[in-house]
Amino acid sequence: MIDQTEILRAKILIVDDQESNVILLEQLLKKAGYQYVTSTMNPREVCSLHLERGFDLILLDLQMPEMDGFQVMEGIKEIEEYGYSPVLVITAQPDHKLRALKAGAKDFITKPIEAVEFQTRVKNMLEVRLLYKQLEDYSEKLEMTVIERTAQLSASEARFKNFTELTSDWYWEQDEQGKFTTVSGPVFEMLGLESEGGGDLSQARWNESELANLKYNIATRRPFLDFVYTLKKADGKEQHLQVSGEPMFDSNCRFIGYRGVGVEISDQHYAYRKESNFRKAIDVIGLGVCLIDRATLAVLDVNETMCTLSGHTRSELLMTTLLQLNIGTEEQLKLTFETVISSGAGVQLREQICCGDGVHRDVLIDFHAFRDDAHWVMVAAFNFSARTV
Repeated sequence: MIDQTEILRAKILIVDDQESNVILLEQLLKKAGYQYVTSTMNPREVCSLHLERGFDLILLDLQMPEMDGFQVMEGIKEIEEYGYSPVLVITAQPDHKLRALKAGAKDFITKPIEAVEFQTRVKNMLEVRLLYKQLEDYSEKLEMTVIERTAQLSASEARFKNFTELTSDWYWEQDEQGKFTTVSGPVFEMLGLESEGGGDLSQARWNESELANLKYNIATRRPFLDFVYTLKKADGKEQHLQVSGEPMFDSNCRFIGYRGVGVEISDQHYAYRKESNFRKAIDVIGLGVCLIDRATLAVLDVNETMCTLSGHTRSELLMTTLLQLNIGTEEQLKLTFETVISSGAGVQLREQICCGDGVHRDVLIDFHAFRDDAHWVMVAAFNFSARTV
């Protein structure tokens, strides 16, 4: 709704060649509280005044010499080509009413003027005019917002593209049939596809188990992160690549394809990943595993299970020795290590370990050994669930 104060601050122009009529209209408007009222007795000035000040309402007499009200409205229509023509005509001729409305007037007042009707029609027209201006302002702001958001989105897309180019060797998108729709970089070469038209991954020289794993993820619409696969080159050498992808859905939650990035990884990085995966496997087995220095009996490394079952943190275990954990005696442990190294076989000991809560618990320990350069490292696998006989 338009506030009453805003209506009274509207800009009004009176156009009439009779001074007495102008004075009457000015008095009626000022009595009603309107603050910005302008008048002219020269109809040729109307368009220039309207262009300069942008009136919210023009009270226009139709019967004027040299240039009548209908000619004035033609000029106003050019100014208000896409807007709301703010003209309220004043006439003593009944047959002029319909013609005036067709010419662009929004309402009319019949002479002689009745004060209450006049003020009511003026107020109603101003409410409509000001609401229309509010709508125009809102539309302009909305258009500017759309332009700004579009520019921000374009900039964001550009940053995303630059980021993917910096952090990966290629970017790809596929439709729901698995056909590539957008690619950046050597996608087809890296995926082992023979041509850009090929979308079937089976044509590539993939490791069969890796291919089956990837196809399962895609079939179930699952995202995959840092998926590593191996391709056989024509010379028989292996090429290791890493891809990440996610399914895409439209606004109706309909699957429309996949998108993702990929990068070629070196043999060294590939070996590191394999080692990392092995470490993850060690961390989830049900045995506590420790690497022990042969000479000092110090703990060199532990898995997560050892921390959980012993009640010690990793930091605490890495600052201790087997003796401090109440595992055997120095002489017994060194003899055990010599036996393991000389025989190449494992040795079992039943001991009690001092846990983080101070309680001593029975454990069955399997000792093994491996050579790290010039040094021997002992492997102790702790079975906390073994029963003491």
